[in-house]
Amino acid sequence: MRVSTIQTFNNGVNNMKRVSGLAAETQNQISTGKKFLTPSDDPVAATRILQLNQELVLRDQYKKNITSVTNRLSLEESVLNGVSDVLQKIRELSVQAGDGSLTPEDRGFLAQEVSTRLEEMLGLLNSRDANGEYIFAGYRGNTQPFVDGGGGGYRFQGDEGERLVQIGATTWVSSRDSGKQIFEDIPAFNKTFVTSNNPRNTAIPPGSVSVGRVIDQAVFDEFHPDDAYIVFEPPDAIEPAGANFTVRRMSDNRVIDGLQNERFVSGDAIQFAGIQVRISGNPDVGDSFMIESSSRQSVLTTLGRFAEGLNTIDGSPEGREQIEALVGQTIENLDSAQTSILEARSKIGSRLNTLESTLA
Repeated sequence: MRVSTIQTFNNGVNNMKRVSGLAAETQNQISTGKKFLTPSDDPVAATRILQLNQELVLRDQYKKNITSVTNRLSLEESVLNGVSDVLQKIRELSVQAGDGSLTPEDRGFLAQEVSTRLEEMLGLLNSRDANGEYIFAGYRGNTQPFVDGGGGGYRFQGDEGERLVQIGATTWVSSRDSGKQIFEDIPAFNKTFVTSNNPRNTAIPPGSVSVGRVIDQAVFDEFHPDDAYIVFEPPDAIEPAGANFTVRRMSDNRVIDGLQNERFVSGDAIQFAGIQVRISGNPDVGDSFMIESSSRQSVLTTLGRFAEGLNTIDGSPEGREQIEALVGQTIENLDSAQTSILEARSKIGSRLNTLESTLA
């Protein structure tokens, strides 16, 4: 078969274009340092390259996450060390308070020191991280976790969430701990209680109930696990008319220890079922205050009760017995708090080790 001149010419042109294209492609590969310029050059290799690029991006993100979590846990560990130091100082004050030669005035000075340490503790528990979020608030990082509840008590308004951060393809690490578990849910040495204002109270400014304390453990143990509430009655329930209250069981509304329509004096001690609390302010009729049995005691409550006891227990023989009991309970509860903090620090150490080994 004869090949026409035009066909020969076209074949030559096509070969020149192909060679020119290959030369241009080679030049682009040299100038860019890349073997494949488009996925169509090698689809299989292009897919693998895409996977590798994605893995590199993830690896960089994991490194950033590891650095962020490491910094945050290191800060939390530092704060917990500070809390532990404060607890140790309070323990030393507790031992001093047990000195039988101290006068009520001497114990009042110790109470001032305890109150100062309590404020220091509160500041630590409300610490923030580099992003301005509260360390111990759980998921509610923008909400201050520990706030004044009135009467020397404090409320926890964070949650129990623990944020998990991915640091590897199959590895996640908690970047924070809830303050509820570390500082609130501490096993108490003895059966105890917590106090609170009913959120439906109407007095403005609101009345407040103190953290209170157990003054007769045996009597309170018999009452436990029942709860109680103090409710304010109409003024004309007593003669002459005036503010008055009744103490009732939560379970069946029975009056406790005959405390019905008792005249109210702001700040005076109210004693029943082996415990003592104080209500301050001018509550409205119908306002109530809760006393709930518990087997746990927050570290702030331990400090608050210690300060209140030092300030209010007199120098009588009975008062000295109460001081002895208060000191013993305080020391035991401080030791429980230290144990809780030690456990939290141990968990942080384990997580830091995981972060370090993952980064290596």
